[in-house]
Amino acid sequence: MQKLFRVQKVMAWVYTVTALAVFLYTLVFMTEYKDLFGLKLKQNSQISFFHDSVLQTFNRQIFALALVGILVIVFSFFLEIFTKVPDLFALVVLFACLTGCAGGAVYAITNIQAVEAFYRGLDFQYLYLEGLADYEHKFTTFRAGVGVYVLQIVSCAAYGAAMVMSHVRFKKLSAAE
Repeated sequence: MQKLFRVQKVMAWVYTVTALAVFLYTLVFMTEYKDLFGLKLKQNSQISFFHDSVLQTFNRQIFALALVGILVIVFSFFLEIFTKVPDLFALVVLFACLTGCAGGAVYAITNIQAVEAFYRGLDFQYLYLEGLADYEHKFTTFRAGVGVYVLQIVSCAAYGAAMVMSHVRFKKLSAAE
């Protein structure tokens, strides 16, 4: 039982670090393309649309999903997951939240690829007219996002599995007494 509880605590900390990494990634993603803000010329209207409508909408969505991930950490502390085996209520609440986080990560992966495809198709040849000479495409943030969200899915699954195993084992030992 002690071994399973240690695994639960470790997975809780791994999830915490992952959720914080996802939150920081969203902040980086929100600022990475700030130089595309405020373009006025008609030649750059597609880029303005991308920044103002597509990118900002996606930024708000992944930021909200990152906040849900932080909420799981708060629930973990309130429900004392770091210090004891979860009861059924804590297990259900956190498992639902972790399922939501994993689903949000799948959503983010799908949409980050769509946003990257849109970005890849933009015509940046007239940016120099608005003072942005030598603009280079930035794809690293998109690719890092896929990795961060895959890591979030894995950590959600591992954290949920560790809690379920601890709870089930605890119940079996309690029933045997």
